[in-house]
Order: sequence, then structure tokens, then C-alpha cells
Amino acid sequence: MFLDMLAKRNEGLIRAAAILHQEGTIPANTYVIDLDSLEHNAKVLSEAASENGLQLYYMTKQIGRSGFIGKIIEGQGIGKAVAVDIDEAIGLKKHGCHIGNIGHIVQPSKSQWEYVVSKLNPEVVTLFSYERAVQLSDAAMKMGKVQDVILRVIRPEDSIFPGQFGGFQVDELAEELGRLERLKGISIIGVTSFPVLQLNEEKNDYNFTPNMESLRHAKEILERQGIRVSHVNAPSATSCHTMPLLAKEGVTHGEPGHALTGTTPLHAYKEELPEIPSIAYVSEISHMDSSHAYTIAGGFYHRSGMENALFGANEKAILQQRAKVDLQSSTNIDYYGALQRDENMQVGDTVIYAFRTQIFVTRAHVAFVRNVNQKTPDLAYLQRRGL
Repeated sequence: MFLDMLAKRNEGLIRAAAILHQEGTIPANTYVIDLDSLEHNAKVLSEAASENGLQLYYMTKQIGRSGFIGKIIEGQGIGKAVAVDIDEAIGLKKHGCHIGNIGHIVQPSKSQWEYVVSKLNPEVVTLFSYERAVQLSDAAMKMGKVQDVILRVIRPEDSIFPGQFGGFQVDELAEELGRLERLKGISIIGVTSFPVLQLNEEKNDYNFTPNMESLRHAKEILERQGIRVSHVNAPSATSCHTMPLLAKEGVTHGEPGHALTGTTPLHAYKEELPEIPSIAYVSEISHMDSSHAYTIAGGFYHRSGMENALFGANEKAILQQRAKVDLQSSTNIDYYGALQRDENMQVGDTVIYAFRTQIFVTRAHVAFVRNVNQKTPDLAYLQRRGL
């Protein structure tokens, strides 16, 4: 999905990944992230947010959710993270990162709320239901605190990814607020939904999903109830390009994830976007048969949009040799990827993929590198999976 744009805008990352793999500095099944470009991306995102009056929470699930990269991002002006689940929040907090939003996708369990309030200290908690609100309120009161919360809202016509359903029904929200406002340990300050943006059919811009209308209606309901709404959170494809669109709609908060590596859907089609593509997946030809070369895997993602890969025995050859990805399946474990065989392929060749990532659901390692345009790129940090 992103291979052509990566080769066009950050060829040095491809070369650096091949060098590091061939010399044995990084293994196959490693995502390689250009740390210099990611720092640039975080900085321009922070600047764009300031220009548009938005606050940002950075998302790390796509890039390995490590405290190492969290501190790097915070150093560029995006001061707090959104955690996909409590485990991500714990890992980030352990390394001194700051938690902005928890509960965004996965709600903490009933036994974890006291830890959330006392140890993680999030700026806001996203709530999906009254029952979870009661649990959080009880925990907060026990700690002598009042926790700011935002409500995830939903209508039947909203766009929701499978496995991510839930939230307060907008047409029942006024009645729910009567119960929620009686809880002494929480303070409702806003609303959220996901996803709020989607790539248009022409693949040259974004359209708002029906979820944006849900946010508008929910905000109006809160305000009619006398609640001061200071937080309208509209994640999905948050980037320099979309922030003016969000601000115009009254959005106050965004959550850049793929924009940090220049891999939102629009980045595959528009070269002029400020964020630089800065991530590649490195594999190696393991073995071959008459029709396919099989590549060491563990890091593929079934919604990645893979089409082609580069292969070669060195950093020069890999920029000139391309093969078609084949035999993709979301029903099997990705022990191996498969490329249509080429006569120039050799066992041990480096293979470079560039696609939409969700590293936290893989078995892959993550290598953060600097100086990708130098003859000797530097490995700044290797995050080994499961070690």
C-alpha cells in the first residue's frame, strides 16, 4: 500500500533497513522506523494542532507502544498519549510517559479502576456505559478524586469497525445523563466517537462519517443539560491535513497514530503531505519452491493492503527488484509471507514491505534507526517482541 510512496519520499529508509538486516544488526520480522523522520512528523503535527486550536493525544499501538518512542514523541510537543488498553497505558507510564486518554477503545476491567485513578492519572477516561461509569466513580471517590470523563456516543447509522461496538445511544443520552450526573466521582466534560473520517472514493481527500453528526447531536444534548463541553474528541486519520477540517467542525481533540509514521490512507496517494513515510517491514527469503518465495513473517496484518515487496542481497539491488505479494490469508497464522518467484531471488535476500501497520497485534520486533541516508545507519533502539 505504501511501498511506492516510501521509495519516492524516503528511499534512505529502504537502504538502511537492507544494510542493517544484511549485516545482522536486526533480524527478519522487524519493523524499521526512521526515528529522525518520526520526530519531524511529531513536530509538524504538534505545530498544526497549535495553529488550529486543537489538543493531541499520540497513539503508539501502530508502532509498538513502547515507552521509548512515547518519550521521543512527547519531546516534540505532543505531551500525552491515548492508550488503546490499560496494558499500553501501564507500559507507557512505566517509562515516564503521560496518559491523556484511557478507555478509548478497550475499557479497563472492573478490578482496574482504582489503579487507573491512583497510578495512571489520565487526563480523561472514555466511558461506554453507565455500569462502567459507576465502577469508575466508586474508585475515584475511594481515592478522594473526581475523574474527568468523555462519553463515547453512537447511533445506529454510525460507521463502526467490527469488534469496536459500544457507547451511549444518542437518542437515549438525555435520560442517561440524569443517572450519570448523580455519580460523585466523575465529571462529564465531553464526547467522542470513532472513526470520524474516511478516505473518499477518489482517494484524494477525506469525508466525514455519520459519526461526526452523532458528536454534534451529543454535544448539543450535553449543553442543554447544563454541562460545559470542553472536549470533543474525533479520532481517525488525525493529521496536518485533517486538523483544519476538524477544527471547523468544533472538534477540540485528535489522536494521531498513523500520521506519526506518514501512513494514514491519504499518505499512500498524496506526495505533498507534511508527514514523511517512516516505517517499513523487513523480512527475509526463507525458502522457495517452483512458484513462490516464502518470507519469514510474524508481522503481517490482514488489513494491511499489501501488493508488492522489494527484495535483494544488498541495499542497491533491493531498490531495483520488486515482486508481487501472493497467497495472502487472514484465516491462517502468518508463519510465512509469499512472493511470486523471480529468477533473481536467493534464499537469505532481504525483503522490504511497506503497509498499514498494527504492530501491537503482531509477533514482530521494532527497530528505531537514525541517519538512514548515511552509509552506516545507526540502530538507536531495538524493541524485541516478548523479551
